Amino acid sequence: MHIIIGIITALAGLFWAFNSLQQSGFRLSSLNPFHWHRRNQWKKKYAQNPLYMLDNPMDAAAAVLLGIAKLEGEISREHKSEILEMFAKEFNLDPDKAKDLFASTSYLLQSENNFIKNVDKVLLSSQEKFSSDQADSTLELLIRIAKVESDISTEQYELIDSVTKILKPLATQQGKW
Repeated sequence: MHIIIGIITALAGLFWAFNSLQQSGFRLSSLNPFHWHRRNQWKKKYAQNPLYMLDNPMDAAAAVLLGIAKLEGEISREHKSEILEMFAKEFNLDPDKAKDLFASTSYLLQSENNFIKNVDKVLLSSQEKFSSDQADSTLELLIRIAKVESDISTEQYELIDSVTKILKPLATQQGKW
């Protein structure tokens, strides 16, 4: 009889412990290693900065172009109009889409503190998709944007060198934007 009472007490204690764990937020399904792996992969993919996940060469080029413009401080109205004109002309976009590209890219750049240091992360997802013409065009636009308001600063030279090192060796295809 005392063995039966001990088993019943142990079962009641076990149910009480599971109930308390469940009320505190613990789930038994979290012990599943496959579920944990999927959840961990999801966190790695979507918890990082969206600026580092640009896989379209046009978006990545726009980010680099706005990044070099923001190295001197905030972008003036004249600088913005020049950049929008370059987007429309070089990327073959209508003015509304050029404005949308400018707005979305400047929003993505808000959270970036050290653009020169992280330019390789920005171009990582899209660097293999750049053609040689696109890489050359991006480098030409970088120099043109850096010269819009004043001479090219040392920070802008560093950024241009970093982008050149990233884009030149990988550009093998032919084609325009």
